[in-house]
Amino acid sequence: MKKFYISIFTAVFLITSFVSQAQTVYNSITSNPLNLTLDDPGFWVGAFPDVTCDNCTLNIFSDVAMVQEGHSSYAPNNCGAGCNFLNDIQVSNSTINVYGNTTLTINTYFQLFNTQVTLGNDPTSTQVIKVNDQVDLNGTSSIQLANNLTSIDVNDTSSLAISPIVGPHEDFFNPGFKSPGIYAIIPPDVNGYDYTWVLDANGIGTSTAQYQPAPGVFHYILNCQPYVLNSNTCTDGFVFGPALTALDGVYGILFGQSTTLPVQLVQFLASKNDDGSVKLSWSTSQEQNSSFYGIERSGNQTDWKNIGSVKAKGYSSVTSNYNFTDKLPIDGNGYYRLKIVDLDGKFKYSKTESVSSSGNNQPLVIYSNPFSDQIRMKVNVSRAQNLIMTVSDMVGKTLINQSYHAQAGDNFVNLQPNAGSSGMYILHIHGDSYDQTIKLEKQ
Repeated sequence: MKKFYISIFTAVFLITSFVSQAQTVYNSITSNPLNLTLDDPGFWVGAFPDVTCDNCTLNIFSDVAMVQEGHSSYAPNNCGAGCNFLNDIQVSNSTINVYGNTTLTINTYFQLFNTQVTLGNDPTSTQVIKVNDQVDLNGTSSIQLANNLTSIDVNDTSSLAISPIVGPHEDFFNPGFKSPGIYAIIPPDVNGYDYTWVLDANGIGTSTAQYQPAPGVFHYILNCQPYVLNSNTCTDGFVFGPALTALDGVYGILFGQSTTLPVQLVQFLASKNDDGSVKLSWSTSQEQNSSFYGIERSGNQTDWKNIGSVKAKGYSSVTSNYNFTDKLPIDGNGYYRLKIVDLDGKFKYSKTESVSSSGNNQPLVIYSNPFSDQIRMKVNVSRAQNLIMTVSDMVGKTLINQSYHAQAGDNFVNLQPNAGSSGMYILHIHGDSYDQTIKLEKQ
């Protein structure tokens, strides 16, 4: 028997399919002491979304309820008999983000079409969805609980006395009875049901294959006690994050254990400004568990030096833009990369971008290559600085390691190795704004 505290074997994570045009962003108020409902224009800052929002980003920052007709805090929406648009709220091709210590209560029928819902954008706050009616996942719609402070509860029926379920789905093989929960819409099965149970207190699965745990085991045992210590207590009708809806080959759409999603870097650029500094800019399409971006620079793509850092957003499902300026770039070709560091200390590197210094002066000219007794060279630097010059053989043994105070402009230098047989050697010169490496041959 499967247990859903591990990743579902056939999980195919549902990635939202968005249309190409930019989504319209709507931001809610950050505090809701008047208990305004989601359809109330007063709940939104500036422009407010229609109850059938298409191609929207809805950012929810405070507790709020989605309600049926007759229960809106906005009087014009309580329009009486025959006016029931609040009883079927539809969102298509959109993104819904819940931030802060926020509870989203759903007291009406809510249909999601190719829409992604994310709780846990803020890793230090608690986000909860309480479902007292029915929520449909159509197409590529998905729900993600991004951290261990997020949960969904379909057992909170406190509003049912005044708002009976208006969603259409009856319990499997129990005509006339409806339950609050999350449903995935499918083509009708052999029993005529066009939906599956994603989260329901009565069970999970399809009408032809319902998951039946062992006695005393709950339907979902993700991230809860007694299977995960110091966590929430497992209960039917609950799911605790981190979790993500995914496709199971037997039971249909279910919540599976979610791993932390990496930063999705969509752009990294380096360009030289008019004052000679180098501007680095990058963008991410999503971030989960990200801590900071380390900026590293090299003159040879081998020896890298950290020159700064930029704090990351941490958790985000929308595009985030960053930039950093290297005010003292190195002479010649400068190479840059990002070290993308997660909150748990794990990291990865971006691709490398390069920028060439302006002007016609070559940063390094070797006059004697191959050399016999001396290495004669011209070193051009943009400003006065101390340089470290090393000559090593191909196994890493150092023959020369000396400092040289260079003046701005051309510097003519002779190095005389004290030992070493004929063969290949590596010359490396580096300073505050200088980093050059070249292979030399000794005769």
